Amino acid sequence: MTNDEIYKRIMVMTSVKSALAYIKTCDINKSDFNKLCKKYNIFIEPKATKEEMIERFIDCTLRAKLIKKSANRHNTK
Repeated sequence: MTNDEIYKRIMVMTSVKSALAYIKTCDINKSDFNKLCKKYNIFIEPKATKEEMIERFIDCTLRAKLIKKSANRHNTK
């Protein structure tokens, strides 16, 4: 699976927990994950572990999307 396919698959998920489980099971190494983070302008510490990179990526992409979705749902009612 390419990095773009992984990103697209994560963004359609409905929970952060399922996205974390999916990333941990897919075979992506640390350098490819670092490239993915750089592509989407996510700052990663130079000596971060893979788990820290995963958490940061999920926080900046899916969690931010779900928070905005929740806020919009409550503001429109």
